[in-house]
Amino acid sequence: MSDEFLRSIQSEKLRQLYRFWVRQSPAAGGPPRARDLDVPALADWARNLIVIEVRPQARFRYGFYGTTFRKAFGVDMTGAIVEDLPAAQSGILTAEYRMVRRTQRPYWRVYAGWFGPKEEPQTWERLSLPLLGQKGDVAFILAAAYRADVGRALIGA
Repeated sequence: MSDEFLRSIQSEKLRQLYRFWVRQSPAAGGPPRARDLDVPALADWARNLIVIEVRPQARFRYGFYGTTFRKAFGVDMTGAIVEDLPAAQSGILTAEYRMVRRTQRPYWRVYAGWFGPKEEPQTWERLSLPLLGQKGDVAFILAAAYRADVGRALIGA
């Protein structure tokens, strides 16, 4: 586990998820296999989870879209293809997922924008974690995000 990477993460829930992912990883290191993941243990994060299926031709599909995101963004993306989102959003997410797939390493970022049905300014902290398939390639990406601006004054709001 990279202590430096872990220190970058501000959300305690995301730090806990990262530690869980590391514990699920094989003793030799590297990402855990999707089939070996303790899925019931993800219950604490379920509302804030997204599961991305890595499809043929490196396309990405939402296999699961947590309730926090459905409420915050006003849409359920389960079953949708990431590349079908508006170009700016699709570009950012596709680049992130390609990076996770290629490197087989976690990816962390903070992002802000005007989101949801009411177009409110929001800041989110996000962690994307690779899960390997049978062939040793990334078959799924487990992503979680938590609002980073809750309880803080929003500048320009």
